[in-house]
Amino acid sequence: MSSVSDVLVACVLAVLLIVGGYQVYFLPQRWPLRAPRRLLLALDDKIPFWPQWVWAYSLLYYPFILSIIPTIRDFRHYAYTAANFAILLLTQVVIAYALPVKTPKRWRRYERGQSLSTKFLGFVQSVDSGGNCFPSMHIAVASLAALHIANNMSDYGPLIPVLVVLTVFLIFLSALFTKQHYLLDVPAGLMLGIAIYSIHPLLYRV
Repeated sequence: MSSVSDVLVACVLAVLLIVGGYQVYFLPQRWPLRAPRRLLLALDDKIPFWPQWVWAYSLLYYPFILSIIPTIRDFRHYAYTAANFAILLLTQVVIAYALPVKTPKRWRRYERGQSLSTKFLGFVQSVDSGGNCFPSMHIAVASLAALHIANNMSDYGPLIPVLVVLTVFLIFLSALFTKQHYLLDVPAGLMLGIAIYSIHPLLYRV
């Protein structure tokens, strides 16, 4: 972006798009076409429940997504980047309707007033009731954001890819330790993010 005002306008638009996008994302939860299934593996129950990871799940996740904006060249680039995320959103909704997946109710049975972390996690779960957790949208969006950032900052040396991979890895872990996702949701979300990113170079020409 060429100026601070451009970045601020782009951030405001991004927040509006995220809020609006969630209304589309929640459609399979609010109006399901079939009963959700489970993708429970033996390893899933061995993964500990650490609610402290909710801070990475939310407070690391959203700033990471918005950090794409300063790396974007101009508003044309911004529009095509936003379109790439919109394609991801629509793909996720189609998959959620075709293959609804929900985590076990017992994963959400904990004392929500026990700590600030459990209170915040309880708030997150009150907004997102589950039912479309495969592939993990959290992981798909984080992966897609990482690929855009790494590509936009390819001239800045190897440190940027290392930082974005580390950030995405922390978000991966948070999805599992908060018991928001099955183990299978994570690689599926990663592959979905990579697949959607591959469309971007075909649509956006510098």
